[in-house]
Amino acid sequence: MTIYDYDVLVIGGGPAGSNAAWRTRGAGLSTLVVEKDAFPRFRIGESLLPHGNALLRETGVWPKIERAGFIEKYGASFHLSNGAADKHVVFSQALVPGLEKTYQVERAKFDALLLDHAREAGAEVHTQTIVRAVTAEGEGHRVALETTTGGTEVTARWIIDASGRDQFFPSEIKRALEPARTPKRIAIYNHFRGVARAAGPVGGNTVVVRLPDGWFWIIPIDAERTSVGLVTTVEAMRQTRAEPADLFRQTVAASQKLSELMAGASPVMDFHVTSDYSYFRKNLAADNRVLAGDAGGFFDPIFSSGVYMATYSAKLAAELVVRAHREKRAITPREGHRYSRRVKAHAGVFQKLITAFYDNDSFAVFMCPQPPMNLSPAITAIVAGHARLIWPIRWRFYVFLLVCRLQHRIPLVPRIDFTGMDAVAPQPLAAR
Repeated sequence: MTIYDYDVLVIGGGPAGSNAAWRTRGAGLSTLVVEKDAFPRFRIGESLLPHGNALLRETGVWPKIERAGFIEKYGASFHLSNGAADKHVVFSQALVPGLEKTYQVERAKFDALLLDHAREAGAEVHTQTIVRAVTAEGEGHRVALETTTGGTEVTARWIIDASGRDQFFPSEIKRALEPARTPKRIAIYNHFRGVARAAGPVGGNTVVVRLPDGWFWIIPIDAERTSVGLVTTVEAMRQTRAEPADLFRQTVAASQKLSELMAGASPVMDFHVTSDYSYFRKNLAADNRVLAGDAGGFFDPIFSSGVYMATYSAKLAAELVVRAHREKRAITPREGHRYSRRVKAHAGVFQKLITAFYDNDSFAVFMCPQPPMNLSPAITAIVAGHARLIWPIRWRFYVFLLVCRLQHRIPLVPRIDFTGMDAVAPQPLAAR
């Protein structure tokens, strides 16, 4: 029988990787985490979902999060960029109790806290370490690593790949993708000081401003700094012929609501750009390898599902590995299919809501203060991250989707006035 250096190698030290490492180590498996960056490191995506709190409580890290000084988040506010419509989602009004509050987190601090928690549980953690090759070794893997001091190799029975979109080594399981469901989009973002905030607890809420072909997020991350990002299609950006930072500023200037919120704002760093981030792998688990978090797939940041999906898939991935390890066997095709189906089913709930958000008629249903059949509490529960469609949520959600489809032909809810929301006009070549 082959003796491996580690039972589990976790690739990536973000929320998925650190959560998976804590769980496998807690089950008694020797666990190594390799992370390409030095921590703390910058990451965008600062908003947690209340339904994900329970997953963090399971690992014992929640008290540390509560003591970290993060901004409390009680809901989200949605606005039309021309100021014609507003909706305030209050998590305490969700159909399911226990979703009242979560946090806005600075990811550099949050991710470091989670990774330290996995280390304290006994996981070995190597940062500034890149996986360059993975080859079969008996029933496990031989892994070539590149560190700041040179190359080395380790062996591991299992691999949980939580490395996001990174492709530093050939990976057959990450090659096959689901067909694209949405246009290619791009996000342009920065941290700002001086962004206007509402008074009181609602000042910690996420603010979303809907644009003609995209949206803006405004997320407070501490007493002074606010994360602000523009999401638009790659094609719309090409038509403007503007540089990312210029397009960001032009879009703010063209929006009544954004101009109001950003009037006194100033950036604190260079603009960042992320493009073509919507994808999902066909298979998320096979033999002795599992994909978790963004390594498996990601749709869109509009409903802040990233950290929740990372920790949810990490839990399932760790349970899958631990069970197969104890039974001294590989992951069966049936288990791999079940894992993929469960992760994609959760992501699919958010994806349906995302599709509704980008469609004008469906967006009118979402923004309606009192949609028919008391649908709002169920939609609020999903916006709070409750993607497990228990029956009281399930039937209301599918009625909501039906109303969205009917809204194209019959105005079941008041239509929204989108006038004055023309996209940013293309800039002359001479002005570039």
